[in-house]
Amino acid sequence: MNDKESPLNERAKVTLPTKSQAESILDVTSLPKKPDSVPPELSILDEQWADLAQDWQSQSFVKTDINQLLKQTKQRTLVAKFLLLLDIVATVGILVVALYMWINDSKDRATMIYLASGGALSVIYVYYAVKFRVRAWRVNCGSPDKAIEHAIAGCESSLSYIKLIKFSCFIFCPIANWYLFTASEQADKSPFIGLVLLNVIIIAIWLASQLFYRKRNKELKFLNSIDSK
Repeated sequence: MNDKESPLNERAKVTLPTKSQAESILDVTSLPKKPDSVPPELSILDEQWADLAQDWQSQSFVKTDINQLLKQTKQRTLVAKFLLLLDIVATVGILVVALYMWINDSKDRATMIYLASGGALSVIYVYYAVKFRVRAWRVNCGSPDKAIEHAIAGCESSLSYIKLIKFSCFIFCPIANWYLFTASEQADKSPFIGLVLLNVIIIAIWLASQLFYRKRNKELKFLNSIDSK
């Protein structure tokens, strides 16, 4: 028997696949594809995170307004100091004139009494005005970390000062009316027009003070709501 035709040689033969057969065997296109769609659970979570990120980015942060708040507080402090200086100068002026009239034994008793009483009340007014203002200025150190605290102190000082102005209107009104009526009688003139104008001015001052009071009170509530967060 020929060795090439022996059963052992038949079993030892290895059949190699052809190129086309190998390509068909290694054809990756026949493998299962990765699904393009995301599972519903993951899609919902992504949408929720996107909504949260959008809400967070859309929020207004107080930090971005710190510089503006510091600038506003500084400007209001300068205005308050200027107004307080005017109050002090006016008070000193009233007292000096009243003292001058008293030393020279002025015959205009009504004016002297009016200036003396007005000067005394003005001293009390300035005392409380200085007290309210200095209390707020001591807190204000200009630090950006305490900008909201400084603004709150400034608003509280302004509210106290405005209350003082409104209260002074009630005290000043009868004294001014008395003086205008007495001075008109001494000059033999009708006090009607003067009294009307005087009271209109006093009412206008009170209404303007009330308007500023409401505005500052609204600002104070807003600042307190920010500071509590």
